[in-house]
Amino acid sequence: MSPLVLISVLISSLSFAQSEVGGKPEKTDIVVTYAQPSGAFTPIWVAYEAGLFQKYGLSAKLQLLTPQVSAQAVISEQADFYTDGPDLINARLHGGKVKYFAGTMQQFVFQLWGAKEISSVQQLKGKTVAASTPRAALDTATREALKKNGLTPDKDVQILYVQTVPAILSSVIGGKTSAGTLSAPNTLKAKEAGLNLLVDIGKLNIPGLQVTYGTTEKYLKSNPNTVYAFLKAIAEAVVLSRKQPEMAKKAIAKYAKIDDAPTVDGTYDAFAPYWDMSLAVRPDAIQAQFGYMDEKEFPQAKNSDPKEFFDNSFVEALEKAGFFKTVGMVK
Repeated sequence: MSPLVLISVLISSLSFAQSEVGGKPEKTDIVVTYAQPSGAFTPIWVAYEAGLFQKYGLSAKLQLLTPQVSAQAVISEQADFYTDGPDLINARLHGGKVKYFAGTMQQFVFQLWGAKEISSVQQLKGKTVAASTPRAALDTATREALKKNGLTPDKDVQILYVQTVPAILSSVIGGKTSAGTLSAPNTLKAKEAGLNLLVDIGKLNIPGLQVTYGTTEKYLKSNPNTVYAFLKAIAEAVVLSRKQPEMAKKAIAKYAKIDDAPTVDGTYDAFAPYWDMSLAVRPDAIQAQFGYMDEKEFPQAKNSDPKEFFDNSFVEALEKAGFFKTVGMVK
């Protein structure tokens, strides 16, 4: 074998080895939760629909659960992977041994919509705004949007929790609340209903955990290859979601239960620019969450170290091995 051929073989072998971080998954049947039928979760849906979980040796079941129930399901080992926002921070501050290990949306991408008679945020003073559940990403985004517009939540504006995004829309249309924070596709339905867009929260660039992935410390230690397989599927799904819009739109139509093309297109367009091309958890997003938390309920938050709440070692290993580059995930 000539030296040039030998070098070529060695490089190819090295390249293959680098991309093969993580062996056979320790656990192949997994439950992946998601919090809302929102386009923010498109990469998870694409990973399932495109067979990417299967490609990396996983048989996944997607389960729609509220953020708090999702966190508890992971802690009680009824689910493998939590997928949403800040609830694992809340759980850890209450003693839960949980950590984030990746994220695909680490800023708030929501919109605050007002009833037909409400044309500005300031008109919400003395009124009630609908949100999903306490301390969820949507709730935090609502509160920060109000603050940035000079209103104090719970003082100037009351927050009514109605559990789901569709219920938020219904509460505004039905006159139960004067406004509500929504994610696409419900933002498009709000426009169709004649509601008024008060704040495009995505454009405020507020750091925070909207779609992050987490599990218990025990799970990370006991099932590292399962975590690697999950991350590989998600990374490839993010790239596919961005580069093959039609595939992403089919998933959105199915999971968000949308049957008209303009709404599907609008949902995709609302989220596509915000899917991260790096899966690493951002310390600044964790730190920002501490500042959003109620000091009476979580007095220890302000003195907490963000590094205690996430483990980027899995993402870093895949990056070092060149896996992200091989699937087209380039920052």
